[in-house]
Amino acid sequence: MMHDRESLPQDVGKLQGLVGELLDHIQSLQSENQQLKHQLAIALQLNYGRRSEKLNPAQLRLLFTQEDAATTPPPVIAPKYLHDAPDAEEPPVRKKRRGTAHPGRVALPEQLPRERIEIHPEQRHCPGCQGELKRLGEEITEELGRVPARFFVRQYVRVKYACPRCQDQILRPELPPRLFDKAKAGGDVVAEIAVAKYADHLPLHRQAGIYRREGVALDKATMCDWLARGAELLAPIVQEMQRQLLRSPVVQSDDTPLQYLEPGGDRAAKRGYLWTYLSYEGDVLYDFTTSRARAGPSRFLGGYQGYLQVDGYAGYNEVVSTAGVAPVACWAHARRKFVEARDSDPHAAAAALLVIRALYEIEARAKDANLDVTAIAALRQQEATPALADLAGLLQAIVAHELPQSPIAKAAAYAWERWPALCRYCEDGRLAIDNNAAERAMRRVAVGRKNWLFAGSEAGGHRAAIYYSLIETCSRHRIDPRVYLTDVLERISTHPQRRIAELTPRGWLAARSATADTPSI
Repeated sequence: MMHDRESLPQDVGKLQGLVGELLDHIQSLQSENQQLKHQLAIALQLNYGRRSEKLNPAQLRLLFTQEDAATTPPPVIAPKYLHDAPDAEEPPVRKKRRGTAHPGRVALPEQLPRERIEIHPEQRHCPGCQGELKRLGEEITEELGRVPARFFVRQYVRVKYACPRCQDQILRPELPPRLFDKAKAGGDVVAEIAVAKYADHLPLHRQAGIYRREGVALDKATMCDWLARGAELLAPIVQEMQRQLLRSPVVQSDDTPLQYLEPGGDRAAKRGYLWTYLSYEGDVLYDFTTSRARAGPSRFLGGYQGYLQVDGYAGYNEVVSTAGVAPVACWAHARRKFVEARDSDPHAAAAALLVIRALYEIEARAKDANLDVTAIAALRQQEATPALADLAGLLQAIVAHELPQSPIAKAAAYAWERWPALCRYCEDGRLAIDNNAAERAMRRVAVGRKNWLFAGSEAGGHRAAIYYSLIETCSRHRIDPRVYLTDVLERISTHPQRRIAELTPRGWLAARSATADTPSI
């Protein structure tokens, strides 16, 4: 309640009460101001700053030097293994090799055909004695060439036969199975269009311009229709991949927005979502929904039993609460909260980040040593479990001493609320420490939507999910998606339904693993 100078009460007790209310209001405004400053700093960092969350561990350790020990807040203590070894004995930090200006002279691939061009001297007589020169040898210099992609027309010529004695007996062979009825496109053309859009991020109108330069007029609406009909043929394969994913012991999931249009509406783009699901065997599936409600993952993962690793979004709560589903949280998301809270409480954030760094160093050593899942689980139990116990004590101290709405308290509360799920990766060597693999599966979608901007309809979103599922899975298994889609589209109409598993990327690759000419990338 606002007061001017004349309306202030004269009673001392009332004045003290008014001052108390004013101080409480000021404290509330200061807390709100700090929260808004923190949110603004995060927004500015996302828009204009570096996206990398890498931190120099030496700078974090500086906060725990002996000179700073007296100023360290009471609830924060340095990790007990922080100074176990002097700097000279610490393992060297692994650095990625930066690309040089010149990659070096690399031999051209042996499998490429060679076009031999012989260059002979103009004069084949000795400049000294004028005698005829004899061929001594040759020097070969290679350069890479390219023939532009070309279209061609297949003519199916059905030769008719008739009996010279029976005038009504005429034999005409049947056409081989075609991709679409009355469509003038083969499986290789549809595969080319699909890979260009969903793997190389070329919208259909750009493809139409490219093909026009090659002398072929393909309308955008025609290509869209071909992609739609191709998705209908490929849908059973993706459904089989989903059935296999539901039998996987570990599934990772994430989501990202995808704009789409509603035909007949106001043409304003609406927000849909593309969900990704990764199986332990390397399959990647996508599912399109018009909202981010829990119905999406609940429907897709209905009946699943096993480990489910997600980022903590509440939309997965119905799935992870199902009997037989063990939730696994993501340490990358938990770490990000402490990175964002460094400015508000440097000591507490640094202490937590150092422990999390130690957890990731354990994972790096396991990867470098190429340990199997049993050895990974044993290493985590031996080294990661004590570090997690130290971090648990730190989180409890932060939650107990810091203001609940402060960034560091929110970071600690975020991790503590998910603590059992964050520690679960130590139970099984098949589990990952974070959900970054699912986020990497969204990179193709993120790059693509910057080019084609939105799906033309809700059906277009489901169509994109089908093609993304097959193309991204091919990429994970190092299969050329153009070769795979061409072969599958030409066989799917006559392939037995009971053997549909043979046409999934893993099944397709297994059937060709014995051949030396398996196309790969």
